[in-house]
Amino acid sequence: MRKNWKNKVLGLLLLLLPFTFSACQDKHGTETGIAHAMEYTCPMHPQIVQDKPGSCPICGMDLVAKQPTNTPAVAVSTDLNYLLQPANQTVVSSIQTTQPVQKQVEKEITMSGVVTYDTRRQYMIPARFGGRIEKLYVKFNYQPVRNGQRLYDIYSPELVTAQKELLYLLQNDPGNTALISGARQKLRLLGVTEGQIKQLTRTGRESYTFPVFSPYNGYVLDPAVTAAPTVAPSAAASAGGGDGMGGMSGSAASAGGATGSGSAASVPGQGGGFAIREGMYVTTGQALLKVVDASQVWAQFNVASNLVGQLRKGAPVTITFNQLPGKTLQSSVNLVEPVFEANENFARVRVSLPAQGNSALIGQVITGRTSYSTGSALWVPKEAVLDLGTQSVAFLKVDGVFKPVSVQVGQRADGKVEVVQGLTAQDVIAANAQFLVDSESFIRVKETNR
Repeated sequence: MRKNWKNKVLGLLLLLLPFTFSACQDKHGTETGIAHAMEYTCPMHPQIVQDKPGSCPICGMDLVAKQPTNTPAVAVSTDLNYLLQPANQTVVSSIQTTQPVQKQVEKEITMSGVVTYDTRRQYMIPARFGGRIEKLYVKFNYQPVRNGQRLYDIYSPELVTAQKELLYLLQNDPGNTALISGARQKLRLLGVTEGQIKQLTRTGRESYTFPVFSPYNGYVLDPAVTAAPTVAPSAAASAGGGDGMGGMSGSAASAGGATGSGSAASVPGQGGGFAIREGMYVTTGQALLKVVDASQVWAQFNVASNLVGQLRKGAPVTITFNQLPGKTLQSSVNLVEPVFEANENFARVRVSLPAQGNSALIGQVITGRTSYSTGSALWVPKEAVLDLGTQSVAFLKVDGVFKPVSVQVGQRADGKVEVVQGLTAQDVIAANAQFLVDSESFIRVKETNR
Protein backbone atom coordinates (compact mmCIF):
# COMPACT_ATOMS: atom_id res chain seq x y z
CA MET A 1 0.00 0.00 0.00
CA ARG A 2 2.77 2.38 0.97
CA LYS A 3 4.75 1.40 -2.12
CA ASN A 4 1.86 2.24 -4.40
CA TRP A 5 1.52 5.65 -2.80
CA LYS A 6 5.18 6.42 -3.40
CA ASN A 7 4.85 5.38 -7.02
CA LYS A 8 1.96 7.74 -7.50
CA VAL A 9 3.87 10.74 -6.05
CA LEU A 10 6.89 9.99 -8.26
CA GLY A 11 4.72 9.83 -11.31
CA LEU A 12 3.14 13.19 -10.47
CA LEU A 13 6.57 14.79 -10.10
CA LEU A 14 7.63 13.46 -13.46
CA LEU A 15 4.54 15.01 -15.02
CA LEU A 16 5.23 18.49 -13.47
CA LEU A 17 8.93 18.56 -14.37
CA PRO A 18 8.53 19.80 -18.00
CA PHE A 19 6.29 22.69 -16.90
CA THR A 20 8.80 23.84 -14.26
CA PHE A 21 11.64 23.76 -16.75
CA SER A 22 9.63 25.75 -19.27
CA ALA A 23 8.72 28.46 -16.70
CA CYS A 24 12.32 28.89 -15.67
CA GLN A 25 13.34 29.11 -19.28
CA ASP A 26 10.69 31.78 -19.99
CA LYS A 27 11.77 33.81 -17.00
CA HIS A 28 15.39 33.58 -17.99
CA GLY A 29 14.49 34.55 -21.55
CA THR A 30 12.52 37.58 -20.37
CA GLU A 31 15.32 38.82 -18.19
CA THR A 32 17.72 38.31 -21.03
CA GLY A 33 15.45 40.33 -23.37
CA ILE A 34 15.29 43.20 -20.90
CA ALA A 35 19.01 43.16 -20.47
CA HIS A 36 19.50 43.23 -24.22
CA ALA A 37 16.94 46.09 -24.58
CA MET A 38 18.96 48.40 -22.30
CA GLU A 39 21.53 50.49 -24.22
CA TYR A 40 24.42 52.62 -23.00
CA THR A 41 25.93 55.65 -24.69
CA CYS A 42 28.59 58.32 -24.15
CA PRO A 43 27.32 61.76 -23.02
CA MET A 44 29.93 63.48 -25.18
CA HIS A 45 29.77 61.11 -28.17
CA PRO A 46 26.17 59.93 -28.68
CA GLN A 47 27.21 57.85 -31.69
CA ILE A 48 28.82 55.38 -29.30
CA VAL A 49 26.08 52.88 -28.32
CA GLN A 50 26.67 49.56 -26.47
CA ASP A 51 24.43 46.96 -24.92
CA LYS A 52 26.35 46.89 -21.61
CA PRO A 53 28.15 49.38 -19.30
CA GLY A 54 31.65 50.39 -20.15
CA SER A 55 33.91 53.25 -21.21
CA CYS A 56 33.82 55.44 -24.30
CA PRO A 57 36.56 54.39 -26.72
CA ILE A 58 37.01 58.03 -27.80
CA CYS A 59 37.16 60.07 -24.58
CA GLY A 60 37.21 57.37 -21.91
CA MET A 61 34.08 58.61 -20.09
CA ASP A 62 31.75 56.09 -18.44
CA LEU A 63 28.79 55.15 -20.54
CA VAL A 64 25.32 56.03 -19.22
CA ALA A 65 22.01 54.30 -19.81
CA LYS A 66 19.84 55.73 -22.55
CA GLN A 67 16.25 56.68 -21.80
CA PRO A 68 13.72 54.73 -23.88
CA THR A 69 11.72 56.83 -26.33
CA ASN A 70 8.44 55.90 -24.62
CA THR A 71 9.57 57.22 -21.20
CA PRO A 72 6.80 59.53 -19.83
CA ALA A 73 7.65 63.27 -19.57
CA VAL A 74 8.41 64.77 -16.20
CA ALA A 75 5.48 66.81 -14.85
CA VAL A 76 6.19 70.55 -14.46
CA SER A 77 5.16 72.09 -11.16
CA THR A 78 2.85 75.10 -11.25
CA ASP A 79 4.18 76.61 -8.04
CA LEU A 80 7.30 78.74 -7.58
CA ASN A 81 9.44 75.87 -6.29
CA TYR A 82 10.56 75.05 -9.82
CA LEU A 83 12.93 78.01 -9.53
CA LEU A 84 15.02 75.98 -7.08
CA GLN A 85 16.06 72.82 -8.91
CA PRO A 86 14.81 70.20 -8.37
CA ALA A 87 11.23 70.86 -7.25
CA ASN A 88 10.36 71.41 -3.57
CA GLN A 89 13.97 72.31 -2.67
CA THR A 90 15.43 75.47 -1.14
CA VAL A 91 18.89 76.94 -1.26
CA VAL A 92 21.27 77.12 1.65
CA SER A 93 23.82 79.88 1.12
CA SER A 94 25.66 82.67 2.90
CA ILE A 95 24.86 85.24 0.20
CA GLN A 96 24.05 88.81 1.12
CA THR A 97 20.57 89.54 2.47
CA THR A 98 18.46 92.66 2.86
CA GLN A 99 15.21 93.78 4.46
CA PRO A 100 12.34 95.84 3.01
CA VAL A 101 12.37 99.47 4.20
CA GLN A 102 9.26 101.54 4.85
CA LYS A 103 9.97 105.06 3.56
CA GLN A 104 9.12 107.79 1.06
CA VAL A 105 11.05 108.03 -2.21
CA GLU A 106 11.44 111.07 -4.46
CA LYS A 107 10.96 109.93 -8.03
CA GLU A 108 12.03 111.92 -11.08
CA ILE A 109 10.06 112.02 -14.32
CA THR A 110 12.03 112.74 -17.49
CA MET A 111 9.95 114.08 -20.38
CA SER A 112 10.91 114.72 -24.01
CA GLY A 113 9.12 117.48 -25.89
CA VAL A 114 9.28 120.43 -28.26
CA VAL A 115 8.74 124.16 -28.17
CA THR A 116 5.47 125.23 -29.79
CA TYR A 117 3.30 128.33 -30.12
CA ASP A 118 0.89 129.30 -27.36
CA THR A 119 -2.48 128.87 -29.09
CA ARG A 120 -3.98 131.52 -26.81
CA ARG A 121 -1.72 134.11 -28.42
CA GLN A 122 -2.84 133.64 -32.00
CA TYR A 123 -5.12 136.44 -33.18
CA MET A 124 -7.22 136.84 -36.31
CA ILE A 125 -7.67 140.25 -37.99
CA PRO A 126 -10.98 140.21 -39.90
CA ALA A 127 -12.45 142.87 -42.17
CA ARG A 128 -14.92 144.93 -40.11
CA PHE A 129 -16.40 146.41 -43.28
CA GLY A 130 -16.44 145.48 -46.93
CA GLY A 131 -14.34 147.29 -49.51
CA ARG A 132 -11.29 147.21 -51.73
CA ILE A 133 -7.67 146.81 -50.58
CA GLU A 134 -5.87 149.91 -51.86
CA LYS A 135 -2.44 149.42 -50.26
CA LEU A 136 -0.84 146.43 -48.47
CA TYR A 137 2.05 147.22 -46.12
CA VAL A 138 2.93 143.65 -45.03
CA LYS A 139 4.50 141.53 -47.72
CA PHE A 140 5.36 138.03 -46.46
CA ASN A 141 4.50 135.42 -43.85
CA TYR A 142 6.27 135.65 -40.48
CA GLN A 143 6.96 139.34 -41.00
CA PRO A 144 7.20 140.89 -37.52
CA VAL A 145 4.66 143.57 -36.66
CA ARG A 146 4.02 145.67 -33.57
CA ASN A 147 0.93 147.09 -31.97
CA GLY A 148 -0.19 150.14 -33.95
CA GLN A 149 1.76 149.26 -37.11
CA ARG A 150 -0.06 150.01 -40.40
CA LEU A 151 -1.18 146.82 -42.15
CA TYR A 152 -3.24 147.97 -45.17
CA ASP A 153 -5.38 150.81 -46.59
CA ILE A 154 -8.94 150.05 -47.68
CA TYR A 155 -11.65 151.91 -49.55
CA SER A 156 -15.08 151.24 -48.07
CA PRO A 157 -18.33 152.97 -49.15
CA GLU A 158 -19.83 151.95 -45.79
CA LEU A 159 -17.06 153.72 -43.88
CA VAL A 160 -17.29 156.81 -46.08
CA THR A 161 -21.04 157.02 -45.33
CA ALA A 162 -20.43 156.69 -41.58
CA GLN A 163 -17.89 159.55 -41.69
CA LYS A 164 -20.28 161.78 -43.61
CA GLU A 165 -23.05 161.16 -41.08
CA LEU A 166 -20.84 162.38 -38.22
CA LEU A 167 -19.70 165.45 -40.18
CA TYR A 168 -23.28 166.32 -41.14
CA LEU A 169 -24.45 166.20 -37.51
CA LEU A 170 -21.53 168.31 -36.33
CA GLN A 171 -22.17 170.94 -38.99
CA ASN A 172 -25.99 171.06 -38.98
CA ASP A 173 -27.08 169.87 -35.53
CA PRO A 174 -24.16 170.37 -33.13
CA GLY A 175 -26.46 170.45 -30.10
CA ASN A 176 -27.87 166.97 -30.71
CA THR A 177 -25.38 165.16 -28.47
CA ALA A 178 -27.25 161.86 -28.58
CA LEU A 179 -27.05 161.50 -32.36
CA ILE A 180 -23.46 162.75 -32.45
CA SER A 181 -22.47 160.24 -29.76
CA GLY A 182 -24.18 157.46 -31.70
CA ALA A 183 -22.34 158.42 -34.91
CA ARG A 184 -19.00 158.37 -33.07
CA GLN A 185 -19.79 154.96 -31.58
CA LYS A 186 -20.65 153.59 -35.02
CA LEU A 187 -17.21 154.60 -36.29
CA ARG A 188 -15.54 152.98 -33.27
CA LEU A 189 -17.38 149.71 -33.91
CA LEU A 190 -16.17 149.79 -37.50
CA GLY A 191 -12.60 149.89 -36.23
CA VAL A 192 -11.87 153.61 -36.39
CA THR A 193 -9.51 154.74 -33.63
CA GLU A 194 -10.04 157.78 -31.39
CA GLY A 195 -7.19 159.55 -33.10
CA GLN A 196 -8.79 159.08 -36.51
CA ILE A 197 -12.15 160.38 -35.21
CA LYS A 198 -10.46 163.50 -33.78
CA GLN A 199 -8.68 164.08 -37.08
CA LEU A 200 -11.99 163.70 -38.93
CA THR A 201 -13.74 166.27 -36.69
CA ARG A 202 -10.79 168.66 -36.90
CA THR A 203 -10.41 168.64 -40.69
CA GLY A 204 -14.11 168.28 -41.48
CA ARG A 205 -13.28 166.07 -44.47
CA GLU A 206 -13.99 162.38 -44.84
CA SER A 207 -11.25 159.96 -45.91
CA TYR A 208 -11.89 157.62 -48.83
CA THR A 209 -8.90 155.37 -48.10
CA PHE A 210 -8.94 154.23 -44.54
CA PRO A 211 -5.74 152.81 -42.86
CA VAL A 212 -6.02 149.66 -40.67
CA PHE A 213 -3.49 149.14 -37.88
CA SER A 214 -2.37 145.98 -36.05
CA PRO A 215 -3.76 145.67 -32.51
CA TYR A 216 -1.14 143.05 -31.53
CA ASN A 217 2.60 142.38 -31.39
CA GLY A 218 3.96 139.31 -33.13
CA TYR A 219 4.32 137.84 -36.59
CA VAL A 220 1.82 138.27 -39.38
CA LEU A 221 0.57 135.23 -41.30
CA ASP A 222 -1.92 134.42 -43.97
CA PRO A 223 -4.97 132.86 -42.24
CA ALA A 224 -4.64 129.73 -44.40
CA VAL A 225 -1.12 128.98 -43.11
CA THR A 226 -1.54 126.52 -40.23
CA ALA A 227 1.87 124.86 -39.99
CA ALA A 228 4.41 126.10 -37.47
CA PRO A 229 7.79 127.14 -38.90
CA THR A 230 10.65 124.70 -38.81
CA VAL A 231 12.75 127.27 -36.97
CA ALA A 232 10.93 129.80 -34.82
CA PRO A 233 11.50 133.54 -35.17
CA SER A 234 13.72 134.96 -32.46
CA ALA A 235 12.06 136.41 -29.38
CA ALA A 236 13.62 139.83 -29.90
CA ALA A 237 11.69 140.39 -33.13
CA SER A 238 8.32 139.93 -31.43
CA ALA A 239 9.03 142.76 -28.97
CA GLY A 240 7.99 145.25 -31.65
CA GLY A 241 10.95 147.59 -31.45
CA GLY A 242 11.85 149.69 -34.51
CA ASP A 243 10.76 148.20 -37.80
CA GLY A 244 10.77 144.71 -36.28
CA MET A 245 13.33 143.35 -38.74
CA GLY A 246 16.40 143.47 -36.53
CA GLY A 247 15.75 140.16 -34.77
CA MET A 248 14.32 138.32 -37.76
CA SER A 249 16.57 135.49 -38.90
CA GLY A 250 16.65 134.42 -42.52
CA SER A 251 15.52 130.91 -41.66
CA ALA A 252 12.53 132.24 -39.75
CA ALA A 253 11.50 134.50 -42.59
CA SER A 254 11.53 131.65 -45.05
CA ALA A 255 9.92 129.14 -42.71
CA GLY A 256 6.48 130.04 -43.94
CA GLY A 257 6.99 127.52 -46.70
CA ALA A 258 6.58 124.68 -44.19
CA THR A 259 4.00 122.13 -45.17
CA GLY A 260 0.58 123.03 -43.85
CA SER A 261 -2.93 121.95 -44.63
CA GLY A 262 -4.26 121.43 -48.12
CA SER A 263 -5.76 124.91 -48.19
CA ALA A 264 -2.47 126.43 -47.09
CA ALA A 265 -0.65 124.76 -49.95
CA SER A 266 -2.90 126.52 -52.47
CA VAL A 267 -2.09 130.01 -51.16
CA PRO A 268 -0.27 131.96 -53.91
CA GLY A 269 3.27 132.68 -52.84
CA GLN A 270 2.74 131.16 -49.42
CA GLY A 271 6.41 131.43 -48.56
CA GLY A 272 6.58 135.15 -49.38
CA GLY A 273 3.10 136.67 -49.66
CA PHE A 274 -0.60 136.47 -48.81
CA ALA A 275 -3.83 135.38 -50.43
CA ILE A 276 -5.10 138.99 -50.30
CA ARG A 277 -3.72 141.41 -52.88
CA GLU A 278 -3.90 145.10 -53.58
CA GLY A 279 -7.04 145.85 -55.55
CA MET A 280 -8.89 142.81 -54.15
CA TYR A 281 -12.41 143.27 -52.77
CA VAL A 282 -13.12 141.86 -49.31
CA THR A 283 -16.38 141.32 -47.47
CA THR A 284 -17.40 142.07 -43.89
CA GLY A 285 -16.10 139.43 -41.49
CA GLN A 286 -13.57 137.95 -43.93
CA ALA A 287 -10.34 136.82 -42.23
CA LEU A 288 -7.56 138.84 -43.82
CA LEU A 289 -4.49 138.33 -41.64
CA LYS A 290 -3.40 136.38 -38.55
CA VAL A 291 -0.92 137.57 -35.93
CA VAL A 292 1.01 135.11 -33.75
CA ASP A 293 2.55 136.50 -30.57
CA ALA A 294 5.74 134.53 -29.81
CA SER A 295 6.70 136.47 -26.68
CA GLN A 296 5.21 133.56 -24.68
CA VAL A 297 5.52 130.00 -26.03
CA TRP A 298 4.80 126.50 -24.74
CA ALA A 299 7.06 123.61 -23.89
CA GLN A 300 4.92 120.59 -24.79
CA PHE A 301 5.70 117.10 -23.49
CA ASN A 302 4.08 113.68 -23.90
CA VAL A 303 3.91 111.60 -20.72
CA ALA A 304 2.83 107.99 -20.15
CA SER A 305 -0.70 107.62 -18.83
CA ASN A 306 0.42 105.86 -15.63
CA LEU A 307 2.24 109.05 -14.57
CA VAL A 308 -0.68 111.42 -15.11
CA GLY A 309 -1.80 111.10 -11.50
CA GLN A 310 1.63 112.28 -10.27
CA LEU A 311 1.61 115.54 -12.25
CA ARG A 312 -0.20 118.57 -10.88
CA LYS A 313 -0.67 122.11 -12.13
CA GLY A 314 2.09 124.27 -10.72
CA ALA A 315 4.61 121.45 -10.27
CA PRO A 316 8.16 122.80 -10.88
CA VAL A 317 9.86 121.67 -14.10
CA THR A 318 13.51 122.03 -15.09
CA ILE A 319 13.88 122.41 -18.86
CA THR A 320 17.11 121.75 -20.75
CA PHE A 321 17.71 122.50 -24.41
CA ASN A 322 19.22 119.58 -26.32
CA GLN A 323 20.99 121.87 -28.78
CA LEU A 324 22.35 124.09 -26.00
CA PRO A 325 24.22 121.95 -23.43
CA GLY A 326 24.32 123.49 -20.00
CA LYS A 327 21.41 125.88 -20.59
CA THR A 328 18.48 125.29 -18.21
CA LEU A 329 15.24 127.10 -17.47
CA GLN A 330 12.91 126.80 -14.49
CA SER A 331 9.16 126.79 -15.06
CA SER A 332 6.03 125.00 -13.85
CA VAL A 333 3.27 122.78 -15.24
CA ASN A 334 0.50 124.87 -16.76
CA LEU A 335 -1.81 122.15 -18.11
CA VAL A 336 -2.07 118.33 -18.03
CA GLU A 337 -4.30 117.16 -20.87
CA PRO A 338 -5.29 113.47 -21.20
CA VAL A 339 -5.08 112.37 -24.84
CA PHE A 340 -6.18 109.26 -26.74
CA GLU A 341 -4.45 109.15 -30.10
CA ALA A 342 -3.46 106.32 -32.46
CA ASN A 343 -5.00 103.76 -30.06
CA GLU A 344 -2.72 104.95 -27.26
CA ASN A 345 -3.47 106.69 -23.96
CA PHE A 346 -1.05 109.34 -22.79
CA ALA A 347 -1.01 112.86 -21.38
CA ARG A 348 0.14 116.09 -23.03
CA VAL A 349 1.85 118.36 -20.53
CA ARG A 350 2.18 122.07 -21.31
CA VAL A 351 4.67 124.31 -19.57
CA SER A 352 4.80 128.09 -20.06
CA LEU A 353 8.12 129.16 -21.52
CA PRO A 354 8.94 132.88 -21.79
CA ALA A 355 10.58 133.43 -25.15
CA GLN A 356 11.96 136.89 -24.46
CA GLY A 357 15.52 136.74 -23.23
CA ASN A 358 15.81 133.07 -24.28
CA SER A 359 16.93 131.41 -27.48
CA ALA A 360 13.93 129.08 -27.64
CA LEU A 361 12.93 128.19 -31.18
CA ILE A 362 9.62 126.75 -32.31
CA GLY A 363 10.15 123.03 -32.97
CA GLN A 364 13.29 122.87 -30.84
CA VAL A 365 13.73 119.57 -28.98
CA ILE A 366 13.84 119.96 -25.20
CA THR A 367 13.91 117.77 -22.09
CA GLY A 368 11.90 118.42 -18.95
CA ARG A 369 12.46 116.96 -15.49
CA THR A 370 10.12 117.03 -12.54
CA SER A 371 9.90 115.00 -9.34
CA TYR A 372 7.22 113.82 -6.94
CA SER A 373 7.02 111.93 -3.66
CA THR A 374 5.76 108.36 -3.83
CA GLY A 375 4.42 108.42 -0.28
CA SER A 376 5.24 105.90 2.46
CA ALA A 377 5.72 102.43 0.97
CA LEU A 378 7.80 99.25 1.33
CA TRP A 379 10.93 99.38 -0.85
CA VAL A 380 13.58 96.77 -1.72
CA PRO A 381 16.55 96.84 -4.13
CA LYS A 382 15.45 96.00 -7.65
CA GLU A 383 17.95 93.10 -7.77
CA ALA A 384 16.07 91.43 -4.90
CA VAL A 385 12.99 90.88 -7.07
CA LEU A 386 13.02 88.47 -9.99
CA ASP A 387 10.62 89.31 -12.82
CA LEU A 388 9.19 86.16 -14.42
CA GLY A 389 6.95 88.00 -16.85
CA THR A 390 3.63 86.94 -15.36
CA GLN A 391 4.68 87.43 -11.73
CA SER A 392 7.50 88.71 -9.56
CA VAL A 393 9.41 86.61 -7.02
CA ALA A 394 11.60 87.31 -4.00
CA PHE A 395 13.56 84.72 -1.99
CA LEU A 396 12.61 84.73 1.68
CA LYS A 397 15.09 83.40 4.24
CA VAL A 398 13.41 80.93 6.62
CA ASP A 399 15.39 78.87 9.17
CA GLY A 400 18.65 79.52 7.37
CA VAL A 401 17.42 78.59 3.91
CA PHE A 402 15.77 80.54 1.09
CA LYS A 403 12.28 79.95 -0.30
CA PRO A 404 10.67 81.67 -3.29
CA VAL A 405 7.60 83.79 -2.54
CA SER A 406 5.36 85.63 -4.97
CA VAL A 407 5.26 89.42 -4.50
CA GLN A 408 3.29 92.23 -6.09
CA VAL A 409 5.42 95.19 -7.13
CA GLY A 410 4.51 98.79 -7.85
CA GLN A 411 6.62 101.79 -8.75
CA ARG A 412 10.34 101.81 -9.47
CA ALA A 413 12.70 104.63 -8.51
CA ASP A 414 16.42 105.11 -7.87
CA GLY A 415 17.31 101.44 -8.23
CA LYS A 416 14.53 100.33 -5.89
CA VAL A 417 11.15 98.72 -6.41
CA GLU A 418 8.00 99.12 -4.32
CA VAL A 419 6.54 95.92 -2.82
CA VAL A 420 2.78 96.24 -2.59
CA GLN A 421 2.04 92.74 -1.33
CA GLY A 422 3.94 89.59 -0.30
CA LEU A 423 6.55 90.93 2.16
CA THR A 424 6.72 92.77 5.47
CA ALA A 425 9.33 95.06 6.97
CA GLN A 426 10.50 92.22 9.27
CA ASP A 427 11.24 89.75 6.46
CA VAL A 428 14.79 88.94 5.39
CA ILE A 429 15.25 88.31 1.68
CA ALA A 430 18.12 87.59 -0.68
CA ALA A 431 19.71 90.75 -2.00
CA ASN A 432 20.25 89.13 -5.42
CA ALA A 433 17.37 86.92 -6.55
CA GLN A 434 19.00 86.02 -9.86
CA PHE A 435 21.98 84.48 -8.05
CA LEU A 436 19.73 81.97 -6.31
CA VAL A 437 18.16 80.86 -9.58
CA ASP A 438 21.62 80.30 -11.08
CA SER A 439 23.06 78.58 -7.99
CA GLU A 440 23.79 74.84 -8.04
CA SER A 441 23.79 74.36 -4.24
CA PHE A 442 20.40 72.83 -3.44
CA ILE A 443 19.18 70.69 -0.56
CA ARG A 444 15.81 69.28 0.36
CA VAL A 445 14.09 70.82 3.38
CA LYS A 446 10.81 70.35 5.17
CA GLU A 447 8.02 72.80 4.38
CA THR A 448 7.32 75.13 7.32
CA ASN A 449 4.68 77.77 7.89
CA ARG A 450 5.79 81.40 8.16
